Amino acid sequence: MHLEHPYLKKDLIEKRYYQESIINSSKNKNSLIVLPTGIGKTIIAIGIIAYQLEKNLFKKILFLSPTKPLAKQHEDSLKNLLNFEKEKIMLLTGQIAPKSRKAIYKQSQIIVATPQVIENDILTNSINLDEFCLIVFDEAHRTIGDYAYNFIAKKYFSNNQDNKIITALTASPGYDRDKITEICNNLFIEHIEIRKEDDADIKQYTHQIKKNWIFVELNYQYKTALNLLEKTANKPIKALNEAKIIFGSKPSKKQLLFVQNEMMSKIRNNKNPSYFNYISMISQLIKLNYLIELLSTQGANQAKQYCDKLKLEQSKASKNLFNNNDFKLGLIHIDKLAQNNEFHPKIQKIKEILINEIEGQKKAIIFTQYINSVEQILNSLKSLDDKIKPVKFIGQHIGNTQKQQIEILDKFRADKYNVLVSTSVGEEGLDIPKVDIVVFYEPIPSEIRTIQRRGRTGRQKTGSIHILIAKNTIDEGYFWASKAKEKKMHKTLQELKNAFENPGVVLKQKKPTLADFAPANEKITIIADVRESKINKKLSELANKNNIELKINQLKVADFVLSDRLGVERKQIDDFIDSIIDKRLFEQMTSLSSSFLRPILIIEDVDAANIFDLKYSRNINIDAVIGAINSISIDFRIPIYFTKDIHQTCDILICLAKREQTEKNRSVQIGSARKVQSFEEIQEQIIGSFPRINRNIAIKLLDEFKSIKNIVNANLDKLIETESIGTLRAKKIKEVCEWERK
Repeated sequence: MHLEHPYLKKDLIEKRYYQESIINSSKNKNSLIVLPTGIGKTIIAIGIIAYQLEKNLFKKILFLSPTKPLAKQHEDSLKNLLNFEKEKIMLLTGQIAPKSRKAIYKQSQIIVATPQVIENDILTNSINLDEFCLIVFDEAHRTIGDYAYNFIAKKYFSNNQDNKIITALTASPGYDRDKITEICNNLFIEHIEIRKEDDADIKQYTHQIKKNWIFVELNYQYKTALNLLEKTANKPIKALNEAKIIFGSKPSKKQLLFVQNEMMSKIRNNKNPSYFNYISMISQLIKLNYLIELLSTQGANQAKQYCDKLKLEQSKASKNLFNNNDFKLGLIHIDKLAQNNEFHPKIQKIKEILINEIEGQKKAIIFTQYINSVEQILNSLKSLDDKIKPVKFIGQHIGNTQKQQIEILDKFRADKYNVLVSTSVGEEGLDIPKVDIVVFYEPIPSEIRTIQRRGRTGRQKTGSIHILIAKNTIDEGYFWASKAKEKKMHKTLQELKNAFENPGVVLKQKKPTLADFAPANEKITIIADVRESKINKKLSELANKNNIELKINQLKVADFVLSDRLGVERKQIDDFIDSIIDKRLFEQMTSLSSSFLRPILIIEDVDAANIFDLKYSRNINIDAVIGAINSISIDFRIPIYFTKDIHQTCDILICLAKREQTEKNRSVQIGSARKVQSFEEIQEQIIGSFPRINRNIAIKLLDEFKSIKNIVNANLDKLIETESIGTLRAKKIKEVCEWERK
């Protein structure tokens, strides 16, 4: 039996009840579909696409995936399984020039793309989402924070919402109710479908997975080094407990990061020297925790490499560590372990697993979080056995380009390699078939990543999973945390599914912002630099409610042009400090002031009241910061706005644009060159510089007297009679005009 539909190729897709059921329940609703990896989320998406093609023949469909290899994989599936012209199914990635993408949008009906490409094309008005009837969001658990999926979904529903559907796919949206609710809100979800591996309707399509939890014992020298590192932590822990900053003898990384942020906040209001000591102690403990985790779960080589980096640091925390006798002794043991190639005992367990289980055409994936561990595992396997053919599989930013990733997977399928030693890049989405063995070099606390790792096997036949756990280490805590989170995830999803199915139950909604209540006025235009992508997204989201036309261009001067005279430079506080240090700030301010009659600088991510506390977060003398601010304000005459975040910056930009374009009736256009001033403007500036005379009063004086000469020569009584001048202003004008320099 096969799935049948006019837009599906015949006899290619096996008919499975759960897939057919989910397609039927989700084809007309914004749906979050949560299925174990390898159970056919893509097939369900293709079924919904086929339905929408039949229902909306002249509408377009967008299939989004977070990476190029995964997007390419979906393009191939669509072309192979849909009964539809292949020429109208196109893949879009950042490698295709924006001008070429415009043509592809016109020619194609089904577009597979990475989200960043679509986000950029929305901002430049290269794509019209009103032409689409369906968007598929693959790996939908990413739809939190500032990820591109959020922006695309908002723009998709910003205008007409009729006949628009979202299908969101994931193996795990996380365990936290607030996070799942955020995903649902961001994607306008109204229906949830969830299946577990042991559910009756999918059990027959899953294969048995043998799970082995392998506990390894650290040798004496490892334990000795760890004990010395833990002793190093005793003194700062005791001091922080006595100060009631932390509680307990073994603070977690999460607790330490929290109290570090709390202490930084206190310093802004109180310069108590003891606070700086506490921050240094907390920093020592954070570094120690990480070192202990590396040594106990990864190995001595990884720990030594981290210690070498710490030696190069000039921070007080690092110096205190290296002056501690217990720490010094611990380093001696770590150095000996590394020099003697005393690998972590997990390495030996991996060798045993592969020797016992790799035979015939069996294949394995070994997952680890650390690139250094990838290298060590790979080197230890290369000389193991001729039947073991390992290869490194890592992310773009640390070694493998996307092209290399695809080539490695092709060779893996072709049996040229049979063991992938992979970082997290191998966890998500990529179709790696016929994997028989999955090894976790370490447990991970993330239930999302645990599910993704586990889903690499058991797709087509029985598989095995081996999770290596170092006894009495953080490995054990991570293992149990992941199990608890996964259990909670399924419970939370079921509760939310029930809430959707019961009318009157409303999910927790996002808090409204000031922009949500802003009245729509006369249309305004904001010209933004293309490099300001993050804030451009925010402005685009606010565009409809504030009646904004956002134009994206590459500006030579300023980040935003709000009128023919007003240009705005935006700097986040770190960039502002960096620009002082590398001396480009004043060049930028010179260009800004010479290009615009009304230049403005916005410094973001800082409270103006706490500007004097910048020295505690950056290595710069506070006098240099205040001196730069004074120079910008006085020498360049550029007003400075301080904003706490990107939202405040958007509010200011919108308010300034409205004032310039609606109240002052100024035009706005591309091109930031400062215009030659008219004689009228020069006259207004000269008279406006007199004491107690602003631009409006200057205009009234010039309307009355016609020229500066006539104003200067006018008698006192005539000046007093002029509207809005009065005796005091008239006397000041005469006093300035008649005063002789000595």
